[in-house]
Amino acid sequence: MNTDELTEEQYEQKLLDSAKAYDESLPKIVKEFTKSAEEVSHRNGIPASICFFNLLGQVTKDFITIPNGRNHEDTRIHFCWIQTSGTGKSTLWNFIGPIANRTFKLINEANKHPPLLRDNLPMNRIFNTFGVTDYTDSVLIGGYDKNVDDDGEIEYERRPGVLEGNGLAHWDEFEYSGIFKQTQHKENSIVYLNTLMNSLAGESWIISKALTSFGGMVMECFCERSVLAMTYPPSNLNDIIAEKGVLQRMLLFVWDVPEFLQHKMRIEQIEKAGTVEEVTAPIDKYSNAMYKIYQTTQERFIEVNGDPLKTMKYGKDFSDILRLEYETMRREIQTYPPHVAKIAGNFTTRLLKILIKMSVLCSVASAPSIKNKEERFIVTGYNVRQAGQIVRKCYTSLLDWLTDSLTKKRKSIAENSLESVFIDTYNKMKKDDEGFVNKTTLLTDVRKKAKKSRAQIYRHFDIVRHKFEELKGANNRTYVKLIRSDEE
Repeated sequence: MNTDELTEEQYEQKLLDSAKAYDESLPKIVKEFTKSAEEVSHRNGIPASICFFNLLGQVTKDFITIPNGRNHEDTRIHFCWIQTSGTGKSTLWNFIGPIANRTFKLINEANKHPPLLRDNLPMNRIFNTFGVTDYTDSVLIGGYDKNVDDDGEIEYERRPGVLEGNGLAHWDEFEYSGIFKQTQHKENSIVYLNTLMNSLAGESWIISKALTSFGGMVMECFCERSVLAMTYPPSNLNDIIAEKGVLQRMLLFVWDVPEFLQHKMRIEQIEKAGTVEEVTAPIDKYSNAMYKIYQTTQERFIEVNGDPLKTMKYGKDFSDILRLEYETMRREIQTYPPHVAKIAGNFTTRLLKILIKMSVLCSVASAPSIKNKEERFIVTGYNVRQAGQIVRKCYTSLLDWLTDSLTKKRKSIAENSLESVFIDTYNKMKKDDEGFVNKTTLLTDVRKKAKKSRAQIYRHFDIVRHKFEELKGANNRTYVKLIRSDEE
C-alpha cells in the first residue's frame, strides 16, 4: 500500500508495526530500556535506543578498539536528533540524563578506569555530563591561570575547559551551536566539535589552540566525550547537510512529525498529568545494567592483557553480513532522486563505520547475559543485522527529508497555505448529500497537485482547517465539508 494514500489511522499503525519489528531485533536490555523510555517520551523508541548505544559506546571506549586494516576506530556513537519541537526530545533527555549520571557515578567511585597518560602524567578520567551553553574558547577548551609565587616568579597553571574528560557532551538546543548560524566563537566551536569526533586511536582527536594572551602558549584539550545533540528542523538544514562536515560525522535521525501525531503526543502527555509514578526504579535498573556491562567488558579487557584490539572477536559470518548490509544501504540510496543520492553518498563511508561500531556494541550489550564466557564478545552476523535495523532507520529518515527539502527550498507554511488549492480541489470532488468528502482523498488529491510530501500537506491543512467542517463517519473515517461564507 502506498504510504501517501494511507489514512491517519493506517499511517500511525504502520509506524507502530515498524517500531515493533525494529524493537524485536534489539538486544534484550536495549528493548527494555526503549520500552521504559517510550513511557515518558511517547513514540520516540528509535532515538531512545540510539541514546542507549550513545552511552554504551562512551563507557566501553577504553576497553575496545575496532580494527579496520591500518585504521582503528573507537566505540563512540555521536548522535544528532532532529525533530519537530514539542515532540519529546527534552522529555527523553530527562529520562536518559539521570541514568547516565548515575552510571558515571558508579564508574568514578570504583576508580578502576585505565589512566590516560600525557607527558607521563595521568590525565583526569572522571566521567560526567555537561550541557553546552557557552561557546567561548576559555570555557570550552580552557586556558592558563597566571600566578606569582613568593619570590615574584610568574607561573602558569593549566586550567582545563568543560570539554575535557569523559562522559556526554549534551546539546539540548543544538540550533545555537553555530552549525546553523555562525559567529566567530561558534565557528571555533564547530572546529572543536569536528576534532573531538575523530578516532581516539590516533592523536587527531586532541583539540589544540595557541593562546595569544599567553604569548602563543598552546592549550591542549583532551576531550573523549560522546556527543548527544538535539534540535528542531531548521529552515537551512538541507544546506547544512550538503555543505558542512559536522552532521556527516554523526548518526542522524530526522523526523518532521505530522500535526495529527503531534496532537496525539500532547493528548498522551495530558493523560499523565496529575499522576505520580516511580522515577528512581528505572534510573537504578538501567544504570546498574549499564555498569554491569562496563564491568563485564573491563574483565574481558584484563583477560586479554589490556589490549583493546583483542577484546572483541569476529565471527565467520561477520564480514559477509556486513557486506550484505552495506549493499542494501547502497541500493536503497540509489532508489532516491539523483540529487538526493549524491548528497547521501557523503554519508555512506561514515554510516558504514557507524554500522560496524553498532554491531560491536550489540554484542557487548548482550555479554553479561551469556553464561558461557567463551561465547561472549563475539561479533556475529546477527549483531550486524541488529545494528543494520538501527542505521537503516536513520539514513532512510535522512533520505526522506532530503527528498522533500531539496526538491524545493522549504518555504514558510504560513506564507503558502495552499488554501485556494484545497478549496478548488474540494469543489471538483463528488460529494454526499450534505456536501461532505473523504478527508484522506481530499488531501491525497491536493498533494498530487501541489507536489508536496504527505507531512507538508497535513501541516498545510492544519492552517486552513477553520475553512472546513469535520465529521467522523461510522467507518472511523474522517469527512470534511467546506464552510461557505456569505460572499461565496
